[in-house]
Amino acid sequence: MTFLSVFLIALGLAMDAFAVSITSGITIKNLKARHALGVGATFGIFQAVMPVLGWLLGQWAYQWISAVDYWIAFGLLLFVGGHMIIQSMQPEDEEAGPKNPLHLPTLLTLALATSIDAFAIGISLSMLRVSIFQPVLIIGLVTFALSFAGVYFGRLFGHFNEKKMEVAGGLVLIVLGTKMLLDHLIENHEMFENSQTVWFAFGLTLAAGLATGIGSLLAFFTRHTGEGRFSFFLGISTGLLLWTAFRQLLPIAEIDLGGALPAAMAFFGGFLITALIDKLVPDFGNPHAALRIEDLKENPTFRRTGMPAALAIAAHSFPEGLAIFIAALHAPAPVAIGAAIALALHNIPEGIATALPMYHATGSRAKACGFSSLTGLAEPLGALIVYTLLYRFMSGEALGLLTAAGAGIMVFIALDGLLPAARVYGKYHHAVYGVVTGMLAAVALSFI
Repeated sequence: MTFLSVFLIALGLAMDAFAVSITSGITIKNLKARHALGVGATFGIFQAVMPVLGWLLGQWAYQWISAVDYWIAFGLLLFVGGHMIIQSMQPEDEEAGPKNPLHLPTLLTLALATSIDAFAIGISLSMLRVSIFQPVLIIGLVTFALSFAGVYFGRLFGHFNEKKMEVAGGLVLIVLGTKMLLDHLIENHEMFENSQTVWFAFGLTLAAGLATGIGSLLAFFTRHTGEGRFSFFLGISTGLLLWTAFRQLLPIAEIDLGGALPAAMAFFGGFLITALIDKLVPDFGNPHAALRIEDLKENPTFRRTGMPAALAIAAHSFPEGLAIFIAALHAPAPVAIGAAIALALHNIPEGIATALPMYHATGSRAKACGFSSLTGLAEPLGALIVYTLLYRFMSGEALGLLTAAGAGIMVFIALDGLLPAARVYGKYHHAVYGVVTGMLAAVALSFI
């Protein structure tokens, strides 16, 4: 890893401590140099020690997770950067008064809180097989310097966009993580060469995921939910998914696996894994709980739930992306296109369910639409993770197992997410008409 990359990581991590030190400078009375040195040294030491602990843990665990080390490094950087951005967007607790940062327990608590992210970075550096000495030295020194300066900065300029500093640090870490992942994929470019089917699969998955952006636009430019239209289109999506799963993907999987039993086991495996993900998501933010535009606009509690809703939908998008990707790899192109259309229709209400809470949290339509659209990128990301880890085995029985699991994912989405929406929108017959239309469309696509 280059010095510049390490320095940028250190800079990104230090932004959290820098923002806290600005606040400390505001609250400290009779500020003296030893006060700034104490804050800077404490933050710097904690920020240097935590990556060492994470690195040691990563070294111990590397023998078991070496096959996915680059994804772990990317995921941790993405998590840390995203966490910093999420924290910066949370409303401040106006009831909590300022704390004295010179009080030792308070100072240690602040230092620990701002250095937790550095622990994850240490694990990430271990996955990248990087020596820990230079990064720790740079991280500690950069954090000390910025924290020391931040105390005086807060004293002179007061509240000067501390939250924007955290956002900038988070973005730096996300960009670096993405760059590291891309560098690895470029080094192993042979997995993408001479494979038009793979690029077709990625393209379909990306198109379906970005349909969340359509939902976010509807949320801001539509005053009322078109209940009949929503029920009908969700019914179409249900019909497409059910017919594709049972009449297209499962028969293919049974041929690959040489029987109905292993295909059925893989089918229910995919179904249960998706159900588990759904179960782990909090009640609010679950995209399989249909909501109306009017309800979202009138509910004042969404100020604190925008990011949880976005993260919930991103979590659900991983298995959805896998289902489309596997269908595009192993089923005829028209069948895969039908499945992508079905999930794209399914993603539109998810976009609505993300955009409006995000708007309440940020106060910005542009940010709300942007974040809502980005949640859809979890679908191609999920497909990319599975493909890069399993591409050597994507033939014969392995591909048959994934195909059956993809069918199970589709059926769960249809039964748990789409049909229950008719109960919310209240247009049961419209949904049934949509289901029949979707099945007929799937039949028509199979003859192309």
